Amino acid sequence: RVECIICYSSYDLCGRLPRRLYCGHTFCQACLKRLDAVANEQRWIPCPQCRQNTPTPRGGVAMLDLDLATFLAVKADKDHPRVAGRSQPDLATKGSCKEKAVTQQPARLCQDTVPPAPLLRQGCCRPCLCC
Repeated sequence: RVECIICYSSYDLCGRLPRRLYCGHTFCQACLKRLDAVANEQRWIPCPQCRQNTPTPRGGVAMLDLDLATFLAVKADKDHPRVAGRSQPDLATKGSCKEKAVTQQPARLCQDTVPPAPLLRQGCCRPCLCC
């Protein structure tokens, strides 16, 4: 699938990234942000398909894993659009992404509570979200 089954919008590399819940179902990041709710003093995202709850990561919905297969299909389609057999993107939304397009999954999250290694004084040793 290349569209979210909640809003029926095509996935993209900005606000409608395909994010996978712990149950394995995938929805766009924008819809998951709307589903994020507090229950029992914890933030949860209930799956609209199977109703299994996924705890919201510390950094929010944007920290959920990408559905890599769908993400790569969207990225390939953006890099090499096919004219035949697929509808063209809506001109109103084409190029309107205000956020930086995501091109890869973050390597890891920074551990705020863990002191940095003694040899690394200028940041993390690998690319992460805060560096």
